This record gives sequence, C-alpha cells and structure tokens, in this order.
Amino acid sequence: MNSRIQATTNTQNKLIPPRELYDDYGAMLLGYIVGVVNDRHVAGQYLVEIFKDLSNGLSVNQEKGSSVFVQLQLLARKKLEPFFETAKNCSTTDFVYDAQSKNRSIGLMTPDQQTVFCGMHYHGKSVNILALELNKSGDEIRKILKESFTIIRNSNGR
Repeated sequence: MNSRIQATTNTQNKLIPPRELYDDYGAMLLGYIVGVVNDRHVAGQYLVEIFKDLSNGLSVNQEKGSSVFVQLQLLARKKLEPFFETAKNCSTTDFVYDAQSKNRSIGLMTPDQQTVFCGMHYHGKSVNILALELNKSGDEIRKILKESFTIIRNSNGR
C-alpha cells in the first residue's frame, strides 16, 4: 500500500502506517527542525511537507543500524537543503546582496530580510539583538524571518 511506510527488520518487513510514524516521531522531528530554523511556525510547515512526501514510502534497514528517526532526519535535511545553501551565502560581514547574487533566494530578499535571515542563521544573533540593531520589535523581526523562509521555499520550487 502506497500510504504506508516500509521498515525492514532482521527477519521480516513491517509496514508502519504514516499516522503511527507521525505519532512516534513527529515531535522529535519538529524539535530537530525548530533547532535548525529557529521558528516554530516555519518548522511546522516543513514537518507537514516531510510527512506529505512520506506517501512515496520510506525503507529502513535496521540490520545496518539505521533507524526510522535517522531516515526521517535525512528527509528533513534534504527538505531543508535550500535553507542550508542560503545560509552559506551569508558568510560575509556585509551580507546585503543585490538581485544578481549568486544565491537566488538572498537576491530576492529585501535588505531587512537579508539582515535578519543572515544575522540569525549565520551570525547567531538573537531576535532581541536584531530588534535593537534594526530598531524594530521582536514581532517585526519574527515576521521578517518568516518572509525570508517563504522566499527561500518559493525560489526553490516548493
């Protein structure tokens, strides 16, 4: 059945319904994604996308020490790849790029979006620090961060 997840054990294949998989691993996977993107709402959107993709199936060979959660983490990393690629392009201290930027996502962001995204995900700045630097409220910084994630997802065909 296409809507089930296949896990290979030492002696037999076991089919795990996606709902059971979500119940068992959804919270841990959400925690992992929140740790990467620093935004619970955005992480929730990524989690939904990952579980939608699971309708294609997931095979886990436990004989080789692989676990269901490790496979889910790998799927999350693949889904977050555009985020990681965009964050790599924030390595300069002057991280405001124009539309000709070698990174399409950063090139589509406004200067504030670039500053917030790169400040948080490359330079490790907190919402409070960025709020002070940009003379904005914490809620405005969070909104700008969500907008930058939307640009990253949309510019990579998601």
